[in-house]
Amino acid sequence: MPGSFAYAYQQLTSYILEVRLVDPDFVFDIQTTSCKDNRFTRCFWCFGPPKKTYKLLRPVVVIDETFLKWRYRGTLLTAIAIDACNHIFPLAFFITDSKTTES
Repeated sequence: MPGSFAYAYQQLTSYILEVRLVDPDFVFDIQTTSCKDNRFTRCFWCFGPPKKTYKLLRPVVVIDETFLKWRYRGTLLTAIAIDACNHIFPLAFFITDSKTTES
């Protein structure tokens, strides 16, 4: 059903393919459970521009987390740095089902 969380997770791979059309340096990795049920477990992504400008940022990277609520619980991790003008510069993102050694 369009608009639902389940539908959004199903469309994730299609969305990634569309992003790669405009950003060929886009990095994305999605992991799912076994091929039988193919359920989402975690994903990582980084857009092209942060990869290219990382060397111009201040040499401190901060990892922050926020918790995803409702039916599909999980954790969103963001890696950020500070640019020369003291602005927050997002580097990469990671969604995981929970805090585990694997993730």
